[in-house]
Amino acid sequence: MFEFALVWAWLLLPLPWIVRLLLPSAAHTQAPLALPKAARFIGPRQVRQPALLKRWLLPTCIWLALVATLAQPRWLGEPVTVTTERREMMIALDLSGSMQADDMTYNGRQVTRLQAAHHILAEFIERRQGDRIGLIVYADNAYVYSPLTRDLNALAQLAREAQIGLAGQRTALGDAIALSISTMHDSESEPPVVLMLTDGMINTGQINAEQALRLAANSNVRMHTIGIGSDEMIVQGLFGERRIDPSAEMDEDFLRAVAQSTGGQYFRARNEQEMRDIYRLIDELEPIADDSQRLRPQTSLAHWPMAFGFGLLLSALALRLWRHRRHQAQLTSWQQGE
Repeated sequence: MFEFALVWAWLLLPLPWIVRLLLPSAAHTQAPLALPKAARFIGPRQVRQPALLKRWLLPTCIWLALVATLAQPRWLGEPVTVTTERREMMIALDLSGSMQADDMTYNGRQVTRLQAAHHILAEFIERRQGDRIGLIVYADNAYVYSPLTRDLNALAQLAREAQIGLAGQRTALGDAIALSISTMHDSESEPPVVLMLTDGMINTGQINAEQALRLAANSNVRMHTIGIGSDEMIVQGLFGERRIDPSAEMDEDFLRAVAQSTGGQYFRARNEQEMRDIYRLIDELEPIADDSQRLRPQTSLAHWPMAFGFGLLLSALALRLWRHRRHQAQLTSWQQGE
């Protein structure tokens, strides 16, 4: 659809005629030079040319093009949906040696905790299209595996490929909390969100449980903590089968306190279904805001009347120069004839 962005600019159209009416006419202070014989060279042609065409047509077209340019003509395309930036989220994934415990299932088969976390976490990341998500991995130390990115398909693949041994064997959970808070300190999301996945407790690193809890409580980050691991597992011993708790070392009180101090929630994933339910609940707690807008692309057409007016101006100058040179040639010819 064609339209003018500044329709009011057309109110300037009669401005030259108003100025001409208001200003006094120029008075002739000196009589023009009389050249009786020059009339046969320039007189007849000027008489035959209409005064309106000679004086006003070209300037009027130039002024019309100028006003049209000021009015900013443009073409509006069909409305399109534009999605603005949504949430920012950092995920901290435990890669300690205990994540090798095979007390989880995925698609009906026995898998390790890390394998279950890999696939279900990747599915969660791929669902969050529009968000900016980053990934931290930690064991003996904590590292930013991927900064915040919108390329969630690539990030999901990185989550699937993260392996035990990348960061050591123990659990520097306190360092991971500190790194997550530091990474999200300047986030534009309100508030920035951190998901902390672990199956253990702090047993190494520079930040202890008390310091980590204090950092979390004083941060602007909302942290959801997820404890991974089943409550019961059957193992073979010398005297037959026995039941053990493979998650006995998990410090659930600490994870719960960290989440509550930041306004988040603590979740426990004992199996595949619970882990899926947790991520669906997080989708509800941290929804992908529906802040899409319908916009119409605009294509400016102001350069067309501008180019037209500039071309007319150059034509007027060229015509004036040509007339002046022709007049000079005729005058020279007349003088030589004398």
